[in-house]
Amino acid sequence: MSGRHGGRDRPRTGAEDPGPAWAGDPAPPHAFALRLDDELALRLRERHHARELYARIDAERDHLVAGTLTWARDLTPEDAERMVVTGLDQFRRGDGWQADLCWRGRAVGSLGLHFLDGPGGSTEVGYWLQRDVEGRGLVTRAMRGLHRHFFEGRGLEHVAIGTVRGNDRSEAVVRRLGYRPEAVLRHALLVGDDPGDLAFYGLLRSEWAADGGGGRDPLPLPRFALRVDDELRLGLLERGDADALHALIERDRERLARWLPWAGSQTLEGTRGFIEGRALAAIAQADGFEIGVWWRGRLVGMVGIHAVRHHPRRGSIGYWLAADAEGHGLMTRAVRAVLAKGFADLGFERLDIRADVDNARSRALPERLGLRLEGVLRRAFFDGRRYADQAVYGLLREEWTSSVTLRGEHIT
Repeated sequence: MSGRHGGRDRPRTGAEDPGPAWAGDPAPPHAFALRLDDELALRLRERHHARELYARIDAERDHLVAGTLTWARDLTPEDAERMVVTGLDQFRRGDGWQADLCWRGRAVGSLGLHFLDGPGGSTEVGYWLQRDVEGRGLVTRAMRGLHRHFFEGRGLEHVAIGTVRGNDRSEAVVRRLGYRPEAVLRHALLVGDDPGDLAFYGLLRSEWAADGGGGRDPLPLPRFALRVDDELRLGLLERGDADALHALIERDRERLARWLPWAGSQTLEGTRGFIEGRALAAIAQADGFEIGVWWRGRLVGMVGIHAVRHHPRRGSIGYWLAADAEGHGLMTRAVRAVLAKGFADLGFERLDIRADVDNARSRALPERLGLRLEGVLRRAFFDGRRYADQAVYGLLREEWTSSVTLRGEHIT
């Protein structure tokens, strides 16, 4: 296993072939996932995944400890929650993340970054796998997918993996990936109760490129995103998205400001503050989410759940779309996916959409999706010029479940 997190990975023989290629989504349903290939994805670990994480570690405890991950020996449910929170704090700060390695739609291990630099810098990867999927080459394939994400998507120049010195299986993984030995830190960790050496292996962008790195196909959306369909993704914003998001607001400022007062005076600094203070904070604190709408690889709008009340579990959905992306049904598809994420994954009991009574286009969306008009809140919203009335459309969990069942879709 990797010295910092772990992992065993070796090629399988033909007799052990796992069967036909996976035909579904490599990530579990409703996941903010970074897709690596047709079978593999990384699911960003959210707070509600802590219980599942603990159950998987508990089931693999002896296996992980034997593989030099001594932290697993006494891990408690509270420890698992802290692990999840720590990973989300990394993501919020922009210096790393912790994710579930998923194969054919189920979580089968863990892959995370101990740190993450900006363009020109480095990262260090750690991982572990469940015993029932060892020997399928999953870590090797995952890392090959991540190399494009790191070197092309993020502009890094170096990726490192640390392993316990003498761990033949982990050292075989880094050799297959073309990593080169860089350093050995003596007595840098414990192997059981004894001190062990930590060996570091690294790969430079130039070495990766010289060995045929990259690909002819477009790089998949280089972020954790909820997949809606082949052309539409709902991606988590990061600090580096401020310029692109602000340019989109600037281009449609006058049109947006008619219904969204903040757009009239939004500055680049204000956009950065929104990403750092709301979008990243929300996903880290399980306070709803604010995510970008990417259509055919291009950022074209925003959608999210805000005004969250945990007792009872309710929230409001907001959205906006660039003018040149209208007329394709994008926001209807996006909000349908947000409803599924909210009810099936996050456990909301009620979600609503509130729109200015005069905003016919915005009001048409909840009506298309079957939300019930619950009434009009008079003088409920100040749009910068006047107090406006808001139409409130609501949907309850049982209503959403019934509508999904009627369409013949699966609830997961």
